[in-house]
Order: sequence, then structure tokens, then C-alpha cells
Amino acid sequence: MQHKFKSMHEKNKQTSNKELYSNINKNKKKEEAARKTFLETVSEQLKLPSDILVGAPIITALGRNEVCIENYKGILEYNDTYIKVLSKIGTIRIEGKHLNISYFTNDEMRITGLVSAITYITQKD
Repeated sequence: MQHKFKSMHEKNKQTSNKELYSNINKNKKKEEAARKTFLETVSEQLKLPSDILVGAPIITALGRNEVCIENYKGILEYNDTYIKVLSKIGTIRIEGKHLNISYFTNDEMRITGLVSAITYITQKD
């Protein structure tokens, strides 16, 4: 009687890869959590808002006629009814009438016009 043995190499290889990649993902999540905790700790010690250190956008609405956006990455779309701005946390959409970017620098912009809505469109992981 002759026995045939199936190789378990491929199955073991797949299992090993799954374990390896899951460990890598776990380590990345731990590093991100540690980094956030570190940034929060630093911001608390310096008595600074954590948004500033993380690079989150700071949006200041002055009535309905002016919006200032700090810590943005770029302008995605721009016309007189809406302006889409890219930030670290996603897209910010300003809607209204007669919208105009009155000035902008590398990290700050001022939008004027009749603002009707500010919408945050977050990035999906």
C-alpha cells in the first residue's frame, strides 16, 4: 500500500504571511497610538491646543461673510458658489454666494462672500 502525502508548504506559507502582516499592522497601530499620546502630552505641557501640533485645519468663521482656514494643503476647486480645500483630515467645502479667496499663503487663506455652509468630508482609511 502506497501513501500519498500532500505538501503543506503552500498552506503554511499563507498562514505565516497572514500572521506576519497582521503583526505589522498591529505594530503600526501601536506606533500611531503612541505618537498621538506623545503629541497630546507635548501639547499639554506646552499648554498648546493639540490641533496645532497634529496639523489639523483651524477654521474661523467671522459671521457669515468671512472664513479663515489655517493648516490647509491645497485648493481643489474654486468658483463663486463653492470652494473645496484639501487638509490633513480630509476635504473642507465652503458653500455660498459670491465667494472669493481674498488672500492665501502656504498655510492660511481668507474666503469672503455670503457663506451658507461649511462641510467636512473626511478621508476613509
